[in-house]
Amino acid sequence: MTILRSCIGQASAVLLGLVVLVGCAGGTATPSAVAAPAAGEATQVALPPEGTVRLTGDLVDPRDVTLDDLAALPQQTVEVTFQTRNGPQQHTETGVLLSDLIPPDALAVEDGSKNDPLRFGVLATGSDGYAALVAYGEVSPEFGNTGILLATAEDGVDLERPRLVVPGDVKGGRYVSDVVELQVVRVGR
Repeated sequence: MTILRSCIGQASAVLLGLVVLVGCAGGTATPSAVAAPAAGEATQVALPPEGTVRLTGDLVDPRDVTLDDLAALPQQTVEVTFQTRNGPQQHTETGVLLSDLIPPDALAVEDGSKNDPLRFGVLATGSDGYAALVAYGEVSPEFGNTGILLATAEDGVDLERPRLVVPGDVKGGRYVSDVVELQVVRVGR
């Protein structure tokens, strides 16, 4: 009976989390590029054209950006080290700061609330459906200024699709490979 209560409690927590996510993401619990899988099915991803990233969500101007668009923005190079289940990795990543790709004036700010950009997050989704969220406060040079990148090259080799890189993370869980969508979400309307 104790195990059953524990399972019911965990299921309730997951359901509550989904309800909160649905409310925060404007009515959808999954990014627009990813369809929720049925039980036992693999995640289905509607991919944009090769080398294209969809910028969606709470933006003034949602759009697709290409590798050429990214190359036209200022480039940054960082050395990163992080842990994976296979041991430590170390790479040289080159790309565009998320703060240059999605500056504060690109956010669909609804009111004049104090520090309103701190209510936003960016959900990066890879072509395999893997996703990770970063708070806009981490991205913004006015707050966290952590240098989060959308890398277009790793160790001097051009990537076919960009990679989200979060310098300073101990584990590489928020590194999203083959990014196809960056969905900006505003929480707490």
